[in-house]
Amino acid sequence: MASFLLRRLLSTVPVVIIVAVLVFLMLRLTPGDPAAVIAGDNASTDQIALIRSRLGLDLPLVTQFWIWAKNLLSGNFGESFFFKKSVAELILGRIEPTLSLALATMVIAISVAVPLGVLAAYRHGSWIDRVVMGF
Repeated sequence: MASFLLRRLLSTVPVVIIVAVLVFLMLRLTPGDPAAVIAGDNASTDQIALIRSRLGLDLPLVTQFWIWAKNLLSGNFGESFFFKKSVAELILGRIEPTLSLALATMVIAISVAVPLGVLAAYRHGSWIDRVVMGF
């Protein structure tokens, strides 16, 4: 059993790495210049270049990825440019309503799914079974 769990755990490592690379690439390769957006419409090219340098956007993509991954693993999610707060602080401020909503959704889903599953099993092969399974 422990060997099975260890293999399962180790098999998730490549998946997490692939997902991290894809998320990073989606963030970095979207059209537009984040530095220009942060600087605003009236910014000069020097101001935009300064922001690009401060954010590390002028570094090679591989270097940007390693910095991003290191910060992510250390719990440093950066600072929100719009709220001027750390992203971790913003997440913590919204975690309670998110967990409450997730818990309420699970309670409703289970309270509907279990009785319907029992009904479908009781009427196995009937039209009720097919409707419940389709639902």
